[in-house]
Amino acid sequence: MHSRQFSRLFLVSFILLALITGCETTQLKRSPPVDPQAAHASALYEQQRYQEAADLYLDLAHRAVNGQRDLYRLLAADSLIHEGQLDKAETLLDQIQPTTLAPAEQFRLNLVQASLSLERHQPENVLSVLPRLPQNASEDAAIRYHSLRAAALEELQQRLPYVRELLALSKLPLDTEQQLQTQLGILDTLTRFKPQELREQMPDSDHDTRGWMELAALLRDFPNTPEEIIAPYREWRDLFPDHPALPELITSYYAQQQQRAPLEISRIAVLLPMSGPYARAAATLRDGLMAAWYADSSENRPPIKFYDSSNPEQVWPLLNQAADEGASIVIGPLSKSAVEQLARAGSLPLPVLALNQVNTDSTPPQGLYQFALSPEDEARQVAIWAAWQGYRQPAMLYPATPLGKRMAGAFMETWRELGGESIRTRDYDPASGDYSTPVAELVMARERKAQLEKLKEAREKAREEGLAEIGYELPPRGIDFVFAIGNKKQMRQIRPMVQFHYAEDLPVFSTSRAWDGQMSHDESFDLAGLMLPEMPWMLDRQSEDPLSRSVLQASLPPRGRKYLRLLPMGIDAYTVAPLLRRLESSDRETTPGLTGLLYLNPQRQLMRRMTWISLQTPPRVLGVTPAANSVQVVPMEPEQQTLEQHSESTPPAQR
Repeated sequence: MHSRQFSRLFLVSFILLALITGCETTQLKRSPPVDPQAAHASALYEQQRYQEAADLYLDLAHRAVNGQRDLYRLLAADSLIHEGQLDKAETLLDQIQPTTLAPAEQFRLNLVQASLSLERHQPENVLSVLPRLPQNASEDAAIRYHSLRAAALEELQQRLPYVRELLALSKLPLDTEQQLQTQLGILDTLTRFKPQELREQMPDSDHDTRGWMELAALLRDFPNTPEEIIAPYREWRDLFPDHPALPELITSYYAQQQQRAPLEISRIAVLLPMSGPYARAAATLRDGLMAAWYADSSENRPPIKFYDSSNPEQVWPLLNQAADEGASIVIGPLSKSAVEQLARAGSLPLPVLALNQVNTDSTPPQGLYQFALSPEDEARQVAIWAAWQGYRQPAMLYPATPLGKRMAGAFMETWRELGGESIRTRDYDPASGDYSTPVAELVMARERKAQLEKLKEAREKAREEGLAEIGYELPPRGIDFVFAIGNKKQMRQIRPMVQFHYAEDLPVFSTSRAWDGQMSHDESFDLAGLMLPEMPWMLDRQSEDPLSRSVLQASLPPRGRKYLRLLPMGIDAYTVAPLLRRLESSDRETTPGLTGLLYLNPQRQLMRRMTWISLQTPPRVLGVTPAANSVQVVPMEPEQQTLEQHSESTPPAQR
C-alpha cells in the first residue's frame, strides 16, 4: 500500500481488530472455565479467518442463554462485518436485546453497529451511535471509538473534528506503525490550515496539541526542502522536548509528500492523428490542449510537440521518439487499437495519458493512464445518482444498438453492485422513429389506464352515495423512475411519450447525449424536467474565464456540436497531467476538472463524477454524482413489490 493520508481503509485494516481481540477474553472469563470453542473462535478471528470464527460464535449462541447468547451473536456479527457479509451481520445485530448485556457489552454493541455503518458509508450514523466515550471504557474500546469517529469525520470532510479524533487516538497505546500513520494523518491535516486559522479555531489546545500546530506551521514553511528544516526542527524540539512525535515522523512525512507531489514536466509530447476517421476529433482535442497551454501563466510552462499518430501501428516508434527527444509525458494516442497496444505492453519508456480507454485481460503497465468521455460511465452514474436519491425500482428504455446495449449493461451491472434487484427493461429500434409501443409496455400503460378508470369509478360511486373517498387506491407501479437512453432527437419523442402513457409522475433520467448545450422553445417544452449528468464546462455560458465555454466557442474555429465536449477534455488532459502521481497515491484523491470531478480508479483510468442538471432554461443544477462506495439501494419491504415486475437475468450487452 502506498504511504497515504490516514484513511478509512487504513482504519479498517488494523483498528477494528483491537477491541474484540483485546476485550473478548475478559468478557468470556466471567464464566470460567472458558469454553474451548470460544477460545478457538477468538484465535480464528485473530488469524483473520472471519467466516470460521463467525460460524463458531453462532454455534455457541445456539447453545447459550440470555445475555451470553447475545454476546456471541455480537461477536459473530463483528466477524461477519470483517468478512463483508453486512446483511447477515445486521440481521444478527437486530436480534440482540441490549438490556441483556452488561454496560461494557452495550458499548461494544454500539461500536459494532458503528462499524457496520462505516462499511456502508453512512458516516452520520457512526457519529450518532458513538456520541461520547464512556468514562470507564477500556483502552481498546477507546482506540476503536476514536478510530471509527475519525473515519466518519474524514468521509464527511470535517477536517478539524477529524484531527481532534486523531489527536485523541495518538494518546492511546498504539503500536509503532499505527502511531506513525496516526501522526502522519495529524500533520497532513494540520498543514492544510494557515497557522492563524488554527490558533483561532483551536484556542484551548493543550501543550502537545500546540506542538503539533507549531510543527505543521514549520512544515508549511518548508514543503519541499527537507534538508532546510533540520535546524528549525531542532529548535522546535527544544521548545517541545517531551512531544510524542516519533523520530521517523518527519522523514516519513516528506516521503509521503514526495509521492503526492506534482510530476515535474519539462516537455509534453502529444500523439494525435492528423488524418483519417479521428482527425476532426483530434483537432478539437488539440484546440483544448493549446487553449490550456496558452492560459497557463506559470514560469515553467512546458513546451508541447505534436506527433502525427494517424497510423496506429506507428505508436511505438512515436513513443520512443518522444522519449529520445526529452518528453516528460505523452498525451495520447486517441484510437483504441493504439491504446490497446500500450495496455498490453510490459513497460513504457515514459508516462502516457492515453485519450481513450480499453479493457484487457492483462494488467496495464505502470505509467499508463487512460482518459475518455465514456457513455457507459454516464450510465453507471445514472444508477449511482438514482440510488443516492432513494429510488429503488428502475425501468430502462434503451436503443437496440451496440452502444445502447453496452450502456444498458453498464447501468444494470452498477445497479446490482449497489444492492438493487429487479430492473424492468425494453429496447427500441431507433431507425423506426416510433417509440410508442416500447414506452407503453415499459410503464405498463394499459394496466395503469385500467387502474385509473377503476379509481375514477370508485370516486364517482362514492360521490353518488354521499360517501367519503375511501377504499380503492392505486396499487404500486413496480417502478419509481425511468432511465431512457437516447440522443436529443429521440428524447424529444420519448420524454413526452412517457407522460402521455399515464406515467407523468415518474422522474425520467437520461445521459448527456440527450442535450447539446442549448434548447429552443419547442425543445424545452419536450425536454423540461429531464435529468442528466453533464460536465461543468457545458453549463458555463457567460464566464470571463479564458477557458470557459462562451469564450472558447467565440474564439476557436467551429468543429461541430458532435465534438464540442472534446474541448474541455483536451483542457483537462493538460491540467491533470502533472497531478497523475498524486491522484494515484490515494483512492480518495480528486481534482476538479472542466469535464467533472476527476479521480483515478485502480486500473489508472481517469474517471469523472459529473454535475447533475434538470433541463429548463437555464438548466437547474442538482448536485454532483457521489462516490459509488458511499451509495447503496435501500431494500424494499415485501409489500412494496408487485407481481408485475420484470427482471432481466443478464445485461443486454451480454445476451
